[in-house]
Amino acid sequence: MFFHSVRRIDMHPFQRLLPAAILLTIIIFLGITGYCLIEGWNVFDSAYMVVITLLTIGFEEVHPLSHGGQIFTMLIAVAGVGTAVYAGGRAVEIIVEGEMSGYQKRKRMEKIIREMNQHFIICGYGRVGHEVAATFEASKIRFVVIDSKPETTAELAPREIPLIIGDATSDEILLQAGIRNAKGLVACSDSDVVNVYVTLSARALNPHLRIVGRAAYRDTEKKLMKAGADRVISPYFISGVRMAAMATRPVISEFLDLVTHGGQLEYNLYEVAVPADSVLIGRSLEQADIRGKSGATILAIRYPEGIFELQPKAATVLQKGSVLVVLGTQGQIETLEKMVQKQVAQSVHP
Repeated sequence: MFFHSVRRIDMHPFQRLLPAAILLTIIIFLGITGYCLIEGWNVFDSAYMVVITLLTIGFEEVHPLSHGGQIFTMLIAVAGVGTAVYAGGRAVEIIVEGEMSGYQKRKRMEKIIREMNQHFIICGYGRVGHEVAATFEASKIRFVVIDSKPETTAELAPREIPLIIGDATSDEILLQAGIRNAKGLVACSDSDVVNVYVTLSARALNPHLRIVGRAAYRDTEKKLMKAGADRVISPYFISGVRMAAMATRPVISEFLDLVTHGGQLEYNLYEVAVPADSVLIGRSLEQADIRGKSGATILAIRYPEGIFELQPKAATVLQKGSVLVVLGTQGQIETLEKMVQKQVAQSVHP
């Protein structure tokens, strides 16, 4: 049975002093009123008497007190001093334990999440979630983690990774993670049931979101696809295929690990979308001279209808909505992206 929604009311630390402050205010008001009625003093003298009583200063009374006034003063001292000491102790505790600092950090992180755009959301920070986050972090991809375990904060907070503690199946939590502005979502909880519910909720909130789901069992793959996932990954199936490949084709497997997971090479696989108004549209690869200008190698082109062209020829013409599958270094890819954007700007502003 999956967990219920967790909603943390993130109040200001000093808001916890509010009940004591209200009680202290009532005591002060009653004290001033009492001295005015019992002793017939004016408001200023009554207020002065209440203050020196609550602060236990020990000054002499403003005017001699009657027997009733003395009893009333003892009541004010017992109720008010205890309340004031409690409020002061709580304030010191909040400051010493750094709750104000933690509150300010949470508010700053919430602001960062609100301002995020075209980011990814990782739902579940288990074994798979750790690897997804590490890959995103290494590739400098902006992402938010949603996890139900409070102890995840201790791990991610020092690295300043945006985190929301709560139930990823909740629409409210997904909206807090900026799902309407997100580019993609990875449902990688250890529970298949949770992943299905997350996919359903995410697809309803953002029909254009790219969703990748984790499935521990074969039957779950179909359910995730029906729920709205674009791709479904089974860690056990993939690990089996990879182990077989390593056993039968070790050199190829080692090369793929190097270009897809870093290692000793600086090269990696990237995908670069051609903007709709790019001047590359309608040009051949030879005319665009992507290899000559950026140094990156185009391995394949994915066309809008989903068809891949592997090892495209020099005469291949780029179309609107094409996505280039590129092999290169981070610097080469940045050069390619800047080159495309620069051409777009030049086409608008000759």
